[in-house]
Amino acid sequence: MSRGRIISVASGKGGTGKTTTTANLSVALGKLGYKVCAVDADLTMANLSLVMGIDDAPVTIHDVLAGKNTIDEAVYATAYENVHVVPAAVDWEHVIRADPRKLPDTIKELKKSFDYVLIDSPAGLQMDAMNAMLSGEEVILVTNPEISCLTDTMKVGIVLRKAGLAVLGFVLNRYGLSENDIPPDVAEEVMEIRLLAVIPEDPHVREATLEGVPVVAYKPDSPGAKAFMELAEKISRIAGLKAMVMG
Repeated sequence: MSRGRIISVASGKGGTGKTTTTANLSVALGKLGYKVCAVDADLTMANLSLVMGIDDAPVTIHDVLAGKNTIDEAVYATAYENVHVVPAAVDWEHVIRADPRKLPDTIKELKKSFDYVLIDSPAGLQMDAMNAMLSGEEVILVTNPEISCLTDTMKVGIVLRKAGLAVLGFVLNRYGLSENDIPPDVAEEVMEIRLLAVIPEDPHVREATLEGVPVVAYKPDSPGAKAFMELAEKISRIAGLKAMVMG
């Protein structure tokens, strides 16, 4: 049985499009034929569940972290082929009971059932974010083309690399929104890691989010959707190669 890859999706700042990237990459990898599980590990915001069309789930990651359920009981099929999700709860009562320190061991359980486990992590370097990000073995960083966002995200990358994660590279999201955007080649110099994809500013992405459908399913021919599909193809090549080297 192939060993699943666990990839954290991380950033230095909130609002970079981390959840959108996790959702679209999950659906895109599913379209490529991989079995995928997206985990909502942002324990206080729980945005991924909504973007993936799963709300009011009876068992969530919070219940697992509170010791009430197993991780397998919190896995739900989505409307998208090959794609499952572990949702988070949205009420404060659940948040208080969940122990984020259990995240790494809990998420590792999913490796046996999926080709890819993608973790939507909180932004920044606080304890909750670190527990989520360090649940992965590899990491994709998501940033916007602004210098403060790039430098904050670069710092997260440095910390995670020191902690032993393989930083696959970064996604430059919402490029073209402003004429002051930092160009991709300059962003790559600042970040000092591989640029995996440039996701253009695309109104269809926001439309799709409002509809609760990832854009790769909502408008597959849109510029944003095509960029996410290319990202999935690239990740599958990198992760496959890494698996061969480490296996």
